[in-house]
Amino acid sequence: MTLRGIWQLKKIAMRNLARHKVKTLLTSAAIMVSVAVYIFLSSWLGGMQIESRRSIVNNEMGAAKLQTQLYFDRFEDMPSYETFQNWEVYRDALAREGYNAAPRFVFSGTMFSHSGSLPILVHGVDPASEQLTLRYIGDNERYMEFGRYIQDNGNYEIALGLQAAERLRVGLPTRPLRLELEALISDVVRYSNNMQDAAFIRSLYEEAPVTSGIFALEERQMEGNERLILLKDISQADLNRYWNLVAATDRNNIQISTMIEIKAAPQIISSLRWEVDLWPNLRNEDRALVMSAYEYLDFAGSYDLIETDPVRLELVLDAMIRADYTGAVRRVNQLISLVVVGIINSPAPLPNSSAFVSLAVLQGETGMMLEGAVTELIIRDSRVMDHQLPGTSESSAVITAALERGIASMNLTLPSYLGVFTWEEYMADYLGFEALQTGAPNILVFILLVLAFLGISNTILLAIMERTKETGMMRAMGMTDSQMIMTYMLEAGFIGFIGSIMGIILGCAINYPMVVYGWDLADMANVLGGDGSLGFRTANLWRSTWNISVIIGSGIAATLLSSLIAILPTRRALRMRITDSLRFE
Repeated sequence: MTLRGIWQLKKIAMRNLARHKVKTLLTSAAIMVSVAVYIFLSSWLGGMQIESRRSIVNNEMGAAKLQTQLYFDRFEDMPSYETFQNWEVYRDALAREGYNAAPRFVFSGTMFSHSGSLPILVHGVDPASEQLTLRYIGDNERYMEFGRYIQDNGNYEIALGLQAAERLRVGLPTRPLRLELEALISDVVRYSNNMQDAAFIRSLYEEAPVTSGIFALEERQMEGNERLILLKDISQADLNRYWNLVAATDRNNIQISTMIEIKAAPQIISSLRWEVDLWPNLRNEDRALVMSAYEYLDFAGSYDLIETDPVRLELVLDAMIRADYTGAVRRVNQLISLVVVGIINSPAPLPNSSAFVSLAVLQGETGMMLEGAVTELIIRDSRVMDHQLPGTSESSAVITAALERGIASMNLTLPSYLGVFTWEEYMADYLGFEALQTGAPNILVFILLVLAFLGISNTILLAIMERTKETGMMRAMGMTDSQMIMTYMLEAGFIGFIGSIMGIILGCAINYPMVVYGWDLADMANVLGGDGSLGFRTANLWRSTWNISVIIGSGIAATLLSSLIAILPTRRALRMRITDSLRFE
């Protein structure tokens, strides 16, 4: 078929569309809605993916971590006994190569306050390095909701995430019940001996709005014990005054109950434990090493440690830990007393539910007995902007090479038990969950598109049936079946083209404010509680992005699919003989 012939068929298709304006517009509207929803959802989910990944890198774990291989193999269990020393050397070596690095000792425990307890993840950090490498504190501590960040001043200070603080009822309550606030006021007045402080604190709150509908929380409230909410427009001076009043009481005093895990080869192992718990679980290549380190004492029915070389003892320990032998780790209960000096409300959910304490506090017997050890060194390329996701310069191979160069300049070598592991390796489970989050809505949109295209198919079939006699006349005048099919394909294609253009305009119009401004869910979170993340790794603010390939591709796909879907009903109609078509009423 020539281009001239197709052009003539296009004119026929356009006349047919003009004769059936209402059907054309209704079918185009269905395609418009489907395309617009697809563009918006794809752009919004793409934006949330990018924001979540930025949040993970900037606020949680950097681009990569330097850790022991054994820690990485068991990072979900947080083996705090897997530590390494001399982190300052590795930090300085990375700094020579243009990388920022922050040491951390990560452990879990149960935190107790004056009115509650909470299982919590605690990060022992170097405050200066932490603020240089990560962004959950913000420039000039702008993400410190109340108080300040911890300082390396030797005091037993701790900074809590906002969610953890609210559950423990420490710091300044943002959504207290009235009776809870009155109890706090009573404590403040008892310490300050000034009744004006009571009126001052009450003036900082208002009743929380009552929610209804699907977002309503089932919360029983007695009269006189309504839910209150901290005012938004409080001056910094008033917040500081309020914080100081609460800090003067014992409400910000907390305790962490945890365990100090010490890795040590057991001096004696009973033959029963050796045969049941240790030997069957050892790797074949580790068995000779472990056997050479112990001597069997027949009279005692046990194995006695005879290895004295520190290097070989470390290898023996690693073998035992790989075999999940619990006797290689000794655990000591510890209780650490601290004072909350600040509350963090960062753009990432994890810091908002965690705790941060100075590494200096954790060194001695009243802390975690670290003796300078850390579990990880968080790494970020200082030349990369915060909005950029990690690239080649922050890959494991490139960072490892940079670290080895920096250490070599100090006439040192990188120990074989240390490795660099990227954020993607750590977040593999989350990235899989993220794919499910973004895939499910696309399935719903696909169903919408299918329904829209079924509408097109139905419209074309009805159009053919209404014009059966006209179709018969055109075929009798010499128009071939392929020309008839092409005519209806062009007609359906134009419907799809009109709908896709309108859908692109509508989808972009809806998406524009989400790209420029985003949707801040802080107000909804204040009313409902939570952080507004809905499973993503970013709190409160939802943002979208421009997915050009989706915008253009959806328009092209809608047009082509609309055109192709007309083939089946047209071929079905053309099975009728020409004489029967001419007699059709």
